[in-house]
Amino acid sequence: MSNIKLRCISLGAGVQSSTMALMAARGEIGPMPDCAIFADTGWEPKAIYDYLDWIETQLPFPVIRARRRGDDLGEHAIKIAHTDVTRTACPPWFTARPDGMLPKQCSKEFKIRVIGQEVRKMLGLKPGQRGPKTVVVEQWIGISSDEMQRMKDSEYRYSRNRWPLIEMRMNRLACLEWMRDRQYRKPSKSSCIFCPYRGDDQWRDMRGNHPEDWARACEIDAKIRPGFYGMEGEAFIHRQRVPLDQVDLSTAADRGQIEFGFLQECDGICGV
Repeated sequence: MSNIKLRCISLGAGVQSSTMALMAARGEIGPMPDCAIFADTGWEPKAIYDYLDWIETQLPFPVIRARRRGDDLGEHAIKIAHTDVTRTACPPWFTARPDGMLPKQCSKEFKIRVIGQEVRKMLGLKPGQRGPKTVVVEQWIGISSDEMQRMKDSEYRYSRNRWPLIEMRMNRLACLEWMRDRQYRKPSKSSCIFCPYRGDDQWRDMRGNHPEDWARACEIDAKIRPGFYGMEGEAFIHRQRVPLDQVDLSTAADRGQIEFGFLQECDGICGV
């Protein structure tokens, strides 16, 4: 579009967005972006911050690290668990008594809108000022073809989302292969260290290989126990709804079970 004034990449420093940024740097996606914006919740794994430091050295355009004004996501989660705050922007904690899961609000408040506010500043818009009536921003989102259900239009009328990986029909595996073939560093999964959507294999990896991240996640888990104002039960990071440092993360093999199960081992021809 000829009237675009700003092209920016939403950079999470995970697999897809990093592939997209590196492809742009090599001229495999165009036009060249003006910048990449990393919305920093303050609680990404250390490996993500290390990767972000590295990828900045590989890109010909600047990487802007933006944060929500006032508090980071961890501080916010603790605050709403111990005060009468009624409007929340919390992660989707698991709840007990009654069992359930809170709505996910953190991505919108601490990622999407943080990037949106940074874009407004780059356009020279003052707080409360209306944006242009025409599309002047093209924002690149790192969604791959296996995640097409996540595609959404921008909430700003002057901004249009673009999904270069979708255009190129690349899934997550294709992104990893692209990086490997060009000998780039492999990124970690981008998500906050206390994200409830982590699987047990990810929790085991954190506990065994990233003790600093594990300790911080356990600290947050203990401090969110009251939930938020109006909740009758308690809140937990893990679906087992027990303190994170007490969660059973053992595998079937750890518990003495056949790793692939009887049905996968038996051919059914012995007559028993």
